Amino acid sequence: MHKLILTFISTCLSVLAFAQNAVKLKIYEKSDFMADSQFWSVCEGNDGVMYFGNNDGVLVFDGEHWQKIILPNNSSVRSLSQGMDGTIYAGGYNEAGIISRAKDGRYEYRSILKELQPEGRNLENIWGIEHLGNRVLFCAYSEIIVLTGRAATRLPSSTAFTYSAVVNNNYYVAESGHGILTLQPSSNTLLMAFPATGFNNEDVAEILPGGKQGALLVVTVQGGIYYGELATGKITLLNRCFPAGDGSVGAALKNPDGSIYIGTVNEGLISVNRMGQTNYNPDGFAPLKDGVVQKLYRTTDGNMWILQNNGLAYADYHSPYRQLFNRASVYDALPVKDSLYIATTQGIYYAADAGNNFTKVSNLQGQAWTVQKASGDIIACHDTGLYKIVHGSAVQIGAVSGFWKINPVAGKPGFYLASQYNGLYLLEKKGKEWLLHPKIAGFNESARDILPADEPHTYWVCHGYQGVFRLRINAAYNRVSSVDHFTNKNGLKNSFNVNVFRWQGKVVFTTNNGIYTFDNTTNRFVPYQKLNSLLDPTLNTRKILQYGSRTWFVQDDEAGYFDISQPVPEPRKDIFLNLKGTFNRGMECLVPLPGDKMLFGTTDGLFLYSIKNPGNPAGISTAITQVSYTRRQKQELLHTASGKGAIELPNKTDILRFDFAVPKMAKGTRIQYSYILEGSEQEWSPWQNQPFKEYTHLGPGTYTFKVKSRNTAGIVGGEAAYRFTVLPEWYQTTLAYILYGVLSLLVMYGIRLLIKRRIRYEKAKSAREAESSRRLLELEVAQLKLQRDKDAAIRDKAALEEDVINKSKELANYTMLLVQKKDVFAEITDDLKELKNYVRNEESRKKLLDIFQKLNRHRVGEEYMEVFDVHFEKVHHNFFEGLKALSPSLTQRELRLCAFVKMGLTNKEIAPLLGISLRGVENARYRIRKKLDVANEDNFAAFLEGVGSET
Repeated sequence: MHKLILTFISTCLSVLAFAQNAVKLKIYEKSDFMADSQFWSVCEGNDGVMYFGNNDGVLVFDGEHWQKIILPNNSSVRSLSQGMDGTIYAGGYNEAGIISRAKDGRYEYRSILKELQPEGRNLENIWGIEHLGNRVLFCAYSEIIVLTGRAATRLPSSTAFTYSAVVNNNYYVAESGHGILTLQPSSNTLLMAFPATGFNNEDVAEILPGGKQGALLVVTVQGGIYYGELATGKITLLNRCFPAGDGSVGAALKNPDGSIYIGTVNEGLISVNRMGQTNYNPDGFAPLKDGVVQKLYRTTDGNMWILQNNGLAYADYHSPYRQLFNRASVYDALPVKDSLYIATTQGIYYAADAGNNFTKVSNLQGQAWTVQKASGDIIACHDTGLYKIVHGSAVQIGAVSGFWKINPVAGKPGFYLASQYNGLYLLEKKGKEWLLHPKIAGFNESARDILPADEPHTYWVCHGYQGVFRLRINAAYNRVSSVDHFTNKNGLKNSFNVNVFRWQGKVVFTTNNGIYTFDNTTNRFVPYQKLNSLLDPTLNTRKILQYGSRTWFVQDDEAGYFDISQPVPEPRKDIFLNLKGTFNRGMECLVPLPGDKMLFGTTDGLFLYSIKNPGNPAGISTAITQVSYTRRQKQELLHTASGKGAIELPNKTDILRFDFAVPKMAKGTRIQYSYILEGSEQEWSPWQNQPFKEYTHLGPGTYTFKVKSRNTAGIVGGEAAYRFTVLPEWYQTTLAYILYGVLSLLVMYGIRLLIKRRIRYEKAKSAREAESSRRLLELEVAQLKLQRDKDAAIRDKAALEEDVINKSKELANYTMLLVQKKDVFAEITDDLKELKNYVRNEESRKKLLDIFQKLNRHRVGEEYMEVFDVHFEKVHHNFFEGLKALSPSLTQRELRLCAFVKMGLTNKEIAPLLGISLRGVENARYRIRKKLDVANEDNFAAFLEGVGSET
């Protein structure tokens, strides 16, 4: 028997080792799936969608969304199974049916209870559904119903069927008190495989493959692991999971490597390796310790679902990382052979193996900054001082507190430069003891970020707020001989957040504005283009670490790396997205390990990453799980498949929502999505975690929604597309547009007619206006001509008036001359007559006579008066005619007297001109008044003035 056990162990079991350590567990709670927390069964669809049997019904999970399906009788679902054709079968209390996806994308249940032909019998719980060829076997406590096509065959139980399974294309069922039976397909009969006595009448929890043809492993509820061979019917106990007999098994699952996971009622999950060793605390499964494990299920991608009495758990074996420690913030990590030391906010922890069973170093509490190996010892730099870690305890070195880290002194074996909160100390190992020398004088700033320079005894120290210091220490290392202080005046854009590292043998400085090196010739910092071309200089690069051909970095709270051996190095950060925002600022912890592994210390603990590219497994595609739209506060579901033609949506759709998932992608790793709506958007969206996208108030047109996916392990999901058309309103249809076109043509024709009519009207109006303008112009010309004539008449009148005035003046002057001449003649005549009386000489008398004769010849006579008449008539037109018209009896002498009166001559002046006396003038005037009928009271001169003007 012992030999048999060794044979089984050598063929069936193996050490879980790294595979077990690499598991990443994700717990799903009631708030996630919104249903009862007790699960009974599980199966996986061909598309990667998971189906869970629950007290509330069937829960469907596509990796992002949960949907609950309630059976017609509200029964719990005890069994789920996928048929050879991909059909999902579900069984409950007196109910069996098929789960399928409706056209609108929702899952629905269809009962096939009538096909099982219960004929009024109470089937009770159908707790097992298995498939064998074209048969579907529904197992209840009292019977097994074999459904072949539409024909049902009943296989009754003599006691009760308690377990069923298909192993190596054979159907097995455990019958209470009898043993394990197997189905004979040709006759649909059950034959005994292993009697109950062979496994001590224990209850069967799971039947697993035995590692070779015809061999089985039987795991019982009582914790026994039995090995059976069908050919001989012998079954042998290999191991007991609970030697004390105080445990109970709920489920079991064989791993690809031959190891076994066993789900228990009160111990969580345990494992048994190939050597028969039981591990009651397998790494990664600690959260299951207090839960009852009902079922274990291996998915097609090699991961595992754990169904519990109070929730679900998902074990991801393909996650690129796992969390090793989560009890405090981790600032540093140090792997030493098979052990691992970490510096945390709570002190120093260590693990003695590759697992995550960390133990705290005793007598060392509080903040630890670094843990380093120096001269064969483990040295911890702590808030309270320097410590040597020995056998899980701490021994302090010196009595000074507040150290950041230590650096070996070049050329001085056994000597280290210890960076302290307020300066530097020299640390020396003498034999097996450590000696902390007095503080190095000359520098009193914090030296957390320190790096040896290229020159001997020279160090770069970066201060978070004060910039960069270059220290030169004397050969005895007891005094800083010189300090150069650099700020933003020396080439740096600012002196804050500067860090110093060595990359490819060159000292580089990282800042908020790019990466710099120091130029000794100019004594200034200059941009380092080689790294700035690889790392975005607009981001703050807080850590640079070179390990082999890879360069690791932390940039703006995101970790990543690039491979300098590649022709075009490209930073890769996607795999580390879950670490974003968790690094300890200024104390970022990155520790490379052999085998493409990396340790990251964060505020959430310690993470182990595997950097190998897992490739892109075939068949992982993004799926649009549901399309729905809301219109007028009413939600409608659409078919999820795009089909050949576009799905038509009504106009004025308020919200159009796309839900998507990647069912075949590992459920324990964060999935991100990017999408684009062709016809509306030009570029793919940034990657995001939300598994849905909503659009509001899309206009009429044809669109194609596309979505793709990726996870933090670097796996990319294939693209999914959904084509749809938003229908136009009636006024946006083709017929409406044709009508619009016809109406537009008619309107254009009408407008054309109106324009022509308007043109004619405008032409006629223009002609009328031209004619009117012409006439107006003629009138204006005539008016101008009249005005010109009027102006000429006015000018002529003015000239005439002026001429009349001038002539009147001349006439007046002439008249006065006549008067004067008359007077002169009269005076001369009188003088000559008087002279004649005095002249006695005949000759003188004769001479006087000649003078009288000459005077008589030139005296004012009728000819002068006629000249006066002519001139007067020129000045006063028709004056004489007017008088004659008034009184034709007027004589020439009377007319002349009137003329003299009109001219304003006095009677005295008139008398000589007429050759009459003054009295004669007055009498003449009187006679004229009578003839002209002028009253005595009227002014005679004014009357005469009117005679001329009236005419």
